[in-house]
Amino acid sequence: MTSRAAVTRPEAATHRDRARGCLLGLAAGDALGAPAENLTPAEIRRRWGRLTEIERGGTDDTEYAIFASSQLVRHGHALTSADVAAAYRAEVLPRITGPMRGAGFSELGTVEALRRGLEPPMTGLVHQHGWSDGLAMRAAPYGIFCPGDPAEAARLVEEDGRVSQSGEGVLGGRAVAGAVAAAMAGLPPREVVAAALSVVPEDSWTARAVTRAVTVVDQARQDRPAGHDPSSAQVRPGDAREPDDAEAALVEALHEAVVVRHYPWTDVAPEAVALALAAYLAGDGDVEASVTFAVSLGRDADTIGAIAGAVAGAGRGEGGVPARWAARIGPVAGTCLPVVAGRHVLTVADELTAAANHHRPTPEAGDDSRVSADAVPETGAGDDRADLPAPPPADRETGPRTGARADGPGGGSRTAKGQ
Repeated sequence: MTSRAAVTRPEAATHRDRARGCLLGLAAGDALGAPAENLTPAEIRRRWGRLTEIERGGTDDTEYAIFASSQLVRHGHALTSADVAAAYRAEVLPRITGPMRGAGFSELGTVEALRRGLEPPMTGLVHQHGWSDGLAMRAAPYGIFCPGDPAEAARLVEEDGRVSQSGEGVLGGRAVAGAVAAAMAGLPPREVVAAALSVVPEDSWTARAVTRAVTVVDQARQDRPAGHDPSSAQVRPGDAREPDDAEAALVEALHEAVVVRHYPWTDVAPEAVALALAAYLAGDGDVEASVTFAVSLGRDADTIGAIAGAVAGAGRGEGGVPARWAARIGPVAGTCLPVVAGRHVLTVADELTAAANHHRPTPEAGDDSRVSADAVPETGAGDDRADLPAPPPADRETGPRTGARADGPGGGSRTAKGQ
């Protein structure tokens, strides 16, 4: 990890606009990707060509982001894992009277751990899915709360993450929070990705996956014909065209670089974060281009779309989210978390902005460091997928126990959502 970046906070009006864009982008990416979750890119192309229109509401990604926001509004920079665990016990557990519909594996494991009386960090260690993208999907509010301060955003999201995740699952959340914090300060996409890398160890699975994904996008840009950018081309509403060969090749190259093909679940944090940041780079930070490309990648498509949408929306603001998408985002249903039912992401964004402006931290004395685009390697990184997960049992500190890589899928690709 690099040293802490200097805090460059946006003006209040800009902060509010970017906060709204971030959570709108998250909700839109979640909703757009929901019907494509667990599908292969080939199946997505067969069904939709390019998926551009929101067909239904979002999933637990949006609901958990709203729940995380409420903790920041309540506790600010003093937030601790104990506070988050207490909120689960007071606001989540009493309202679960049957199956926790739509929740991911890590969330289900966390609820059971809390019911058993365990406390963080054991609540994130005792189940076998601490490496999942359950924290990454809800990490964006921490970046909104800490605009221009990736290190503080990462510190706070880790407090949340210790309740439900461990190892790479926590690092995935840190990377997303850091990226959003940088985007909230108006940094360009490459520096945003540099911020994500600055808050995770260089030798982590997460960092290696992101670096490989960046290399793939850079190579695709070098190889494309002059003036042709398949991933960031403007998409007309309702355009169900078949993605061209260059775009299909980029999708396949990203899968080859970071996807855990032999593992039977798709909610792997390093994979989802790397694919989302790759989509954001491929789309040059444009919300629609980033999100539509993100969901075309399949796998945990709602989370990949939500992360890409959050980061792009933080950079482009509310006006950067397509109006037709924004019009489809209503109050959440509370299907997974009844406590947030009826809440709208725009209201939540305004509350986060007000809270962030109320709790302004003092920069560390003598700290004049700044995240630089130089932190994003231009060359390939080592492939650590020889040590990627085999199905459970899991290592409670670093995620699934490792096993030899196998080509091709390893069982049905799916998450626990909706099961």
